[in-house]
Formats: sequence, structure tokens, C-alpha cells
Amino acid sequence: MAESSRSSFRHRPKTRVPMARRSLRVPVHWRVVDFSGPGHIGRALPALGTRQMELLRLILDSKDIPHIITGHGSQCRAFVPPLFEDIARAELAAVAAEKAPPPPKPVPVRHNAHWAMLLPLFLIFWHGLRMGWWPTPFEHLPDYEYWSEVGKLNISKVRMGEWWRTVTALSLHADGQHLFSNVIFGSPFIILLARRIGVGLMLAATVFSGMLGNLANALYREPGYASLGFSTAMFSVVGLLCADIMVRPHLRGMKRFLLPLAAGVGFLAMLGAEGRNIDYAAHIFGLGAGFLVGLAVSALVRHDNALPRPAEWALGLSAPLFLLLCWGIAL
Repeated sequence: MAESSRSSFRHRPKTRVPMARRSLRVPVHWRVVDFSGPGHIGRALPALGTRQMELLRLILDSKDIPHIITGHGSQCRAFVPPLFEDIARAELAAVAAEKAPPPPKPVPVRHNAHWAMLLPLFLIFWHGLRMGWWPTPFEHLPDYEYWSEVGKLNISKVRMGEWWRTVTALSLHADGQHLFSNVIFGSPFIILLARRIGVGLMLAATVFSGMLGNLANALYREPGYASLGFSTAMFSVVGLLCADIMVRPHLRGMKRFLLPLAAGVGFLAMLGAEGRNIDYAAHIFGLGAGFLVGLAVSALVRHDNALPRPAEWALGLSAPLFLLLCWGIAL
């Protein structure tokens, strides 16, 4: 029995232990090298993977630099004599510079984004004017019910050809709570978008994508349904911002896609996807319309990074003029 056991161990094939897994005694004065470059000195280095160590081994062998590699997996370390340290680090830094992708170009920031606050201020002023919060020079101003009746998103009338309701409904709110919830939660996104693409382009894209969101909602809802509010355009702003982050990223990898998705979903969950007096379909359609329009808008300014000043002013003035045109047709 003992003899058979010895024979089995005696005839077991010996496996070849690779150099990277051998435990070697490294001289104390030898230095650790990796792809950190000549300026990095010392042994407190981040763990390297096996694939990186194989590349490191090939580079050192090609330059005839004496080296010892110990450990395995993430514990691999490469040591070279002090006389070869600068040469080894310079060679490894050159290879790392060739392999490293260029850093993403930062998105230029506009410094006139404070003008974007005119949009929420206009919504507050317009709602107060309709509700009679302050005196006005107009003697025969229509009452609140009349404005809502001629401007709200009436699905039946939109399908009959009253397309302007998809725009006028954006400037109407049911009450003060509805108004200030949109203003408070939407203002940060409006400012962020204006800082990235400019105030004029932000206003035009917001109105246009909000109009598309209401149009999609009119096609989705049953006849007889009606809604109003700036929520559709506000979610369009979130979609525009998400698209711009994807087209002109300042992040790499999956963060480029996960950050916009998390922003849109989080904003949708913050205001609620459904509930009493909340048009969840308008929120979703506004977010989708803003994202699609944002892809085109961000691709337009991707290379130039800024529109000419006349074009910026023209787009900024076109949004309120188009709103006035729609209200003129409605009245």
C-alpha cells in the first residue's frame, strides 16, 4: 500500500512554474517600475494586471534591461537595478503615452446663462397676470377660465387642426403649486443647458421640443382629454441636456450613457410619473422629444462649440415671437 502510494507520487508529471509565479529574492536596492513614468519613484504602486506585466516584460526584454518579476496576478511587480531605472521608466512611459487615449475635450461654458432665468420669471409674470395677482393697465383683460379654454391642449381640437394649442398650453398652469413646482425643479436644468448650448438655442429648442411632446401626447390620448402646463417643456429641457452630455461628453465609458439616463429617470421619479392631475404621458413624450431634438442640436454645435452671435439672438427672439404668434391665432 505504501509502495503504491510512493509510486503514484513519483510518476506524477511535474508542471512548469512560469517565471512570473516564482518567488525570487530581489536585492534591496533594486527599484520597482511600471507605466507611471520617470517622475514616479518608490515601491507604493497600484496593483497591475497580468496582461500589463506581460507587456512590461516584453518592453524590458526588447531593451536588454535586467529585471526580475515576482508575484502573480495583481501582486506582480517588476524590479530593475538603480542604474537602469530612468531608462526603464522612460521606455514604459513612452509606451503608455502611445496607448493612452486623448482626454475628452471640455465643453466650453457660456457665461450669460443668467439670462436663462428670464424664462421662469416670464412664466411667473404671465400666470400672475392671468390670475390678477397685480394690477394691470388693461381694463378688459379676459379672465382665467377664458385663457385656459382657448389655450389648453384640447385633444379633440388639436386633431381638428388647432395645432397652436401645442404651444399655448406650455404657458398655462392650473394653479400656483403647479407653477412653482415647475419653476423650482426646472430652473437648475434650464441654467445647465444654457451654459452648454447658449441661451438663444436653449429657448428655441425648449419651445420646439415642448411642442413636439404635446403633439405626441395629442396623438396618444383619447379625444376629450385636455391638459396644460410647462411640464412637457421642462422635461424636454432634461432630454436636451441628456442628449448634449452624450454627444459632447466630458466622461468616458459607461458613465457617458448612464449619467444622462439616471438624470432623466431621477427627474421623472422626483415629480412623479402618474397621480392626481399629473399628465405622465406628457412628461415622457417631452423627455423623448427633447432627447431627439437635443441629438440634432448638440451635433450642430459639436465642432463650432458656439453659434454666431446674430444666430444666437435670432433664435432667442424666435421663441417668444412664436409663442405670441400662437396666442394671436388662438385669440
